[in-house]
Amino acid sequence: MGIESRSDATIYWFSGTGNSLAAARTIAGRLATADLVPIVAMPVDGPIAVEAGATIGIVCPVYFYGLPLIVREFMERLDPSPAAYTFVVLTMGGMPGVAIHHARELLRGRLDAAWTVRMPGNYIAEYNARSPRATRRLVDRATRRCEHIAAAVGERRGHRPWATDAFLPLGLLVHRLVGARFAQTCRRRDERFDVTDACISCGTCARVCPVGNVTIDEGRPRWHRACEQCFACIHLCPATAIQLRGRPTSRRRRYRHPDTSVEDIAAQRRGA
Repeated sequence: MGIESRSDATIYWFSGTGNSLAAARTIAGRLATADLVPIVAMPVDGPIAVEAGATIGIVCPVYFYGLPLIVREFMERLDPSPAAYTFVVLTMGGMPGVAIHHARELLRGRLDAAWTVRMPGNYIAEYNARSPRATRRLVDRATRRCEHIAAAVGERRGHRPWATDAFLPLGLLVHRLVGARFAQTCRRRDERFDVTDACISCGTCARVCPVGNVTIDEGRPRWHRACEQCFACIHLCPATAIQLRGRPTSRRRRYRHPDTSVEDIAAQRRGA
């Protein structure tokens, strides 16, 4: 049964391997009325208006202790001032860093509530994915947390994670050391991707890239220096043919949220 909502909700989302999509679906499914809108399907320029009195949510992952570049750019163009309630939900494998702080700044202080949801990480460049059993346990806990978040959203409750301000100085320091570099180099980091002879020329990598950064050239994937580092291409390749140069990714498990499909990820560019 849906939670009685004071007004319609619009939840904007961005996801590479399904975590944020699953969170957005769970929250939307517990509200009386909610529209799920992929951020990558929105116009790439111009202001984004919202209806007066609406509930507006943004669900996305944490990248390098901050927000994905595409989400930052979306927030810069979003005008939440007519909304009655604005919230952010961040899925993460580690720590939120300064992501909530940046969201508040980008939304010009118009942020009523923010939550973090721990989910399996997908940063295969640095670590292996969890086992299927451990993944399922963590995903189930995350689902229950998203159900509690939906209840708060339905009642338009305010919320701030307790550690947001306490650890902000540390988060800002780490972001200056790591996150700022990521923001500067993110979109050309696809030069690290490599393709082995295991490639079957199926085109899955091109279909699932949320920003259309991958094309198939003579049967092989080609990247075009507009990468968001979501790692959909490497994790969702059915032949495990995409690797990262200089990293032992061939020996690491791939990850996709178990309650989402490859087609779910591919459909976000079509606005589905």
